[in-house]
Order: sequence, then C-alpha cells, then structure tokens
Amino acid sequence: MLSMTFTGLVAYPITPFQQGGRLDLESLERYVGRLARSGVDGVVVLGSSGSFAYLSGQERAEVVRVAVDAARGSGVPVGAGISAMTTREVLEMAYAAENSGADGLVLNPLSYIPLVSQEIADQVETVSAAVSLPVCVYNNPTTTGFTYPVELAAELSWLENVNAFKDTADSAEEFDRRRRRFAELAEPGTAHGVSGERLIHEAAPDAAAWHSGIAAVLPRQYAAFRQAVVDGDDRAVRTWRAALAPLMEILRQERPLSSLYALAEVCGVATTPPRRPLLPIPSPSRQRLAEAVEELLDEAPETLS
Repeated sequence: MLSMTFTGLVAYPITPFQQGGRLDLESLERYVGRLARSGVDGVVVLGSSGSFAYLSGQERAEVVRVAVDAARGSGVPVGAGISAMTTREVLEMAYAAENSGADGLVLNPLSYIPLVSQEIADQVETVSAAVSLPVCVYNNPTTTGFTYPVELAAELSWLENVNAFKDTADSAEEFDRRRRRFAELAEPGTAHGVSGERLIHEAAPDAAAWHSGIAAVLPRQYAAFRQAVVDGDDRAVRTWRAALAPLMEILRQERPLSSLYALAEVCGVATTPPRRPLLPIPSPSRQRLAEAVEELLDEAPETLS
C-alpha cells in the first residue's frame, strides 16, 4: 500500500462504459494504467467524474480492484470515492475499497436531505474510526447543497487519518480566504487542495493539490500547467490558461459529466456516454471539443505538451 497524501496533481478518471451501459473494465484497466504513468501524483476513481452515483456497490468494488491492479508498480497511489446516501453505505464502500487495495478515500456529504455540520462530523468520525486509510474530506456544494464550513473541515483534520481537504469556492478571492483560514485552524501538514475546473483554470492557485477530472484526460498538459504555477512562471501560466480557454468555454456550456465523457473519448479512452438518464452532449459540441483539443495540443508549449 502506498502513502496517499492528496497532494500534487490528483486526477479523477471517468468510469468507461460499453454500449448498453455495462462497465468496460478492460478499457478502465488500460486507461488507469496509462494515467498512473503520465506524470500525475495520484488517481482517484469513483469521484463525480467516475459516475459513482450511477454504479452499484458491487460495480464500485470492481472499479477499485481493477484500478489498483492497473496502477500497481507505477508508484502512484489510487484512491476511491466512498460517498453514498447513508453512513451504512459509506462504510460498506470504505471497507470494499480498503479490501480492494485502495490507498486513500474521498468523502463528501451526500444526502437527499442536505446534512448539517453535526451529521457530517458524525459520518466522518465513524469512517475514520472504522478504516486505516487516509481520508480526504470534500466540499462539493453544487452537488450536495452543502458548503463545507472551513472550521468544520479544520476540526475534522485533527482526526488521526483525515489528512486532506478538497475545497472549492465561487472566486479566487474566496478560495484564498478559505485556504488561509484552514491553515490557521487545521492540524499542521493537512493538505488543502483546490477543486473545480473553472476555479483551477481562472485562478491557477498554488494550492497543495489540484483535484481535476480534466487532468485525467490531459494529464501531461495539466502537470505542466501546475508545474508552471508551482515554479512561479507567470508567462507559462498565462500561456497555459490561454491554450486551455477554448476547451474550458465548451465544457462550461454543457453538462460537466457528459462533457467529460465526450472529452475522454476524443482523447482516446474507449467509452460510451454516461448511463441514462444522462444524455450525451450534442454532436456539434463533441466536434467542437475535438477541435479545441487539437488547438490545445498545437498551442501548448512544445517542451511540455
């Protein structure tokens, strides 16, 4: 088992499907195998990008098992999303992921009725006490209807195996405020990472981690983009932001998950669209995605792309 710190570039791959919506585990194995050797620092399956909400418990366990096997020997840790509607299901997902060899867990407060802080704390504490894997708590207000208070995430960071906070905000200024507040309150060494493709693109924050679904499709490009930020190379950062802008604009116009599946297919991942009732993006948008990717590869710095 590898040590998963949830730092650096953390990529969230899609879960490939065959026609009819069946899992394509062979495609997943090839995909994760390439991704783990592409320059990313971590891979997390069964995030929002991985269609976790549309998979059964058995399917989720299979995805983790295949991904762990595919990345074996790469030195890149593989984490698993364990979010579910009930704490009982979350624990089942956590046990299954641990038994399948996952190196870490990502948990956001998913519920039909939005949870309050006390309920979220209870769930995280229950999971933390039940497994030995590192846990990354996740602020995903668009999906969950709950904005993780920084103070709550910081309090939970003092649990023995909660070692990261995957965070987002509506603006660069708000994210920076949350990051500074978290650093004041959290256990020293707890990673505060950024999530949200638009925030990453527009703000390019020098956060402890970038959590990204697009990075799982364009890993070398995003690794170079992040390295430019870490190095303080403002010129390279501007170049990457400009090169990525056409792609990001298309992705903002369509449903994110359907767009990501189309983008993955354009970039060579064997998959069909996500499971219904979700529909694929329109053909014209898919063609524009293909053109945007081609443009990105042409305009990105040659030494990095």
